[in-house]
Amino acid sequence: MKSQPLNIEILDLIRKHAGKPTQHTFLNSYLGTAHPRYPISIPILRKIAREWMRVHRELTAIEFKNVLTGLIHAPSNTEKIMAGILLDLSKSPQQKFDPHVFDDWLEHLEGWAEVDALCTGKYTSAQIQTNFPVWKKILVAFSKSTNIHKRRASIVLCCSPLRKGENLELATLATQNVSRLKGGKEILITKAISWVLRSAVKHHKALIKKYVQSNKDTLPKIAIRETMAKITTGRKTKPKH
Repeated sequence: MKSQPLNIEILDLIRKHAGKPTQHTFLNSYLGTAHPRYPISIPILRKIAREWMRVHRELTAIEFKNVLTGLIHAPSNTEKIMAGILLDLSKSPQQKFDPHVFDDWLEHLEGWAEVDALCTGKYTSAQIQTNFPVWKKILVAFSKSTNIHKRRASIVLCCSPLRKGENLELATLATQNVSRLKGGKEILITKAISWVLRSAVKHHKALIKKYVQSNKDTLPKIAIRETMAKITTGRKTKPKH
């Protein structure tokens, strides 16, 4: 008997712990996606993912990439989110696939939750830092895309590595992508701009302060307010007195 694809094995585990996939108008609007969701909590998804990764810890980078692709191409929001969870749990040898695959993956994602699940975390912290020449071209290309989810990705992909380490070239690239996108009014972009600027404050406070002050007339107001609060108080909002 032919074995089933590993992403289907994961879907069977999701179904075992959840009911039928559903849609909810309010939640759809909040998450920014019309993809159906299985009624299952993130902690349970993480538990499933940890156990599955333990069993399949010998997967090669290509095999792991194929599992993620199967989940991301699947119809449900739950499978797409699971891909991001698995990527966050992966070991360094499994992360050595061609990062250009993100260009395909992002074609199948909608809304901030799906994009951020894939584009933030331990994978981006490690791989963007160590493979920056390749990622630099990818990030610039995403910032110029007609696909708003790729434009968001061009910003949020920078967040984790900027928080974890000091990389002036990445911080500079992030501000260049922000400058390219700061005129947009979409909340997917304006909130991402605030997030990446705040992420860069820890290691590049002077650079970010100068950038915000120099662009105060064109940056989204939420980004100015939250970034300056982060610079002065260490939080994205000023404490109430």
